[in-house]
Amino acid sequence: MAVAQRWANDRIVRSLIPVGATRRAYREKLSSIPISYHYFPREIATQQYLFCRPRAGLNDMFIEMFKCAKYAEANGRILYIDTERSGFLDSFDNYFTSLSPTIHLGKLDFLSPPFDVFPSCLSFDITTYQSKKRANNIYRHSLTNIPLTFDFSKSYAEQILVHEHSEGGEPAVDMLEKLKLKENIRQYIEQIISGLGEYDAIHIRNTDFKTDYKKFFSEINDRLGARVVVCTDDLECQTYAKSFFGKRLSIVADIPDTRGKTLHCNKDIDRFHTNLITLCDLFVLACGQNLYFTHIEPDKHYSMTLGRAYLSGFSRLANALHQRPSLIQRLLYDK
Repeated sequence: MAVAQRWANDRIVRSLIPVGATRRAYREKLSSIPISYHYFPREIATQQYLFCRPRAGLNDMFIEMFKCAKYAEANGRILYIDTERSGFLDSFDNYFTSLSPTIHLGKLDFLSPPFDVFPSCLSFDITTYQSKKRANNIYRHSLTNIPLTFDFSKSYAEQILVHEHSEGGEPAVDMLEKLKLKENIRQYIEQIISGLGEYDAIHIRNTDFKTDYKKFFSEINDRLGARVVVCTDDLECQTYAKSFFGKRLSIVADIPDTRGKTLHCNKDIDRFHTNLITLCDLFVLACGQNLYFTHIEPDKHYSMTLGRAYLSGFSRLANALHQRPSLIQRLLYDK
């Protein structure tokens, strides 16, 4: 009876055991509850969480992470960030560690159903459910069509909030203030950049969005220094850059032939290597003496909503980091 009473005090377990139940009923009910419930410390059963599952590319990921980090801090929640559905298709803790004790990189997978969660359609599954992207970048639960997010202007009583979303916008480079590169990642990027010397950096996105990079190279050529680095997601662009810039060009990494597919969200290429190169490109662009990028044209999928040329989120993120030398110093050179 003492064991049953002890753990029945936890909110989740208590909700499963009828009020006024007999000793025998307690034992029978307790034996049917998953073992992980029995040993939850009180602080785990009462702690509130926010489970962030960003989608799309790196800039969109940081935007969603930072949005969730601000909400979690303001509302006393522990933040878990799962990037395995994002453009990285891998866990962020393979590349970064959190500097905050209230931000964890990984799945919220130590609780057991039924969950006290918003949206409630996830009451029995917060990790393996299926979702579909709908209008306005809203991800919805495949079975119920319920949006997988919540109102960030409100507070919630539920123990768990789930937010699965992608949205472009102003770069959330401040999220990097809350993170630290894994040492092997930091060393790799630092070695690449130290081997370049002084250089001008160019970013070209030319897969799902198109850039007239030949015209752009010609327009900026007279402004470029003796060494040029072109970071791109397109093999044809990289090949042209080699012929256009000749010996002035330094290559950070060879681009695989994806036949027009993006490097992010691409399951056909090695994810760790691709993500490493993506992060390397970000810092190479940010560390350039000068950073050049231009507008991109949306493809048919985006032209209906955008209707105009705009800047790549990755270009904007690199430019925001380029303007934060103290953050670059801390991430790359302060051990």
